[in-house]
Amino acid sequence: MTHQEPSRQRIAAAYREALRAFAGLHPRITEWDAPTPCGQWSLLDLSGHLLAIARYWHRLLDAAEGGQHAVGLPRGRDLAAMNATDLLNLPETSGTRRMERFLGFAEDHLRRIEDVDWYMILGEWSGLGPLTVGQHGGVAVGEWHVHAWDMARSLGQDHRPSDAEVVREGNRVLRDIAGSGDPWLAVLTAYERDTGWTSFAS
Repeated sequence: MTHQEPSRQRIAAAYREALRAFAGLHPRITEWDAPTPCGQWSLLDLSGHLLAIARYWHRLLDAAEGGQHAVGLPRGRDLAAMNATDLLNLPETSGTRRMERFLGFAEDHLRRIEDVDWYMILGEWSGLGPLTVGQHGGVAVGEWHVHAWDMARSLGQDHRPSDAEVVREGNRVLRDIAGSGDPWLAVLTAYERDTGWTSFAS
């Protein structure tokens, strides 16, 4: 099924909104070992994942801008294994430090994708094929907003992007997401989130 790819402006706005959400949420965390809706990850694990992914995306851009985009990029179990290894090897051990570093890397990444060729091939994913910078930008806003929801729910709060439609449309290149109904609920369902999840403290 074809769909309209979101514009650079809408993706950038959604990306920026997710970073504002993280900036407001992480200073409220007092128990970094608290669980999240994201598998078995604690808030400390989640903060490390965010930082590792932001660094990874910079590496992908570096390679693409250097004229040799990455190929055979992992998905599914291979991606989960990469995420686990990256998390284990992070030099930053403090949740607060991880979030501060993440926000810096992510803000730099956003500035880069706002300026780079939107149609440049960023990389080729196993079983998926090549994605442009713009297509991956759409995937990125899903990653950030869903993890902002994870963090918010762990704190007994909630998070919803103001432009949930751009998050859904941007992620349909990667996931089977319903094209009707509540777009944010469709995204959370596609990311296999339990929308009724609550923290022990809430």
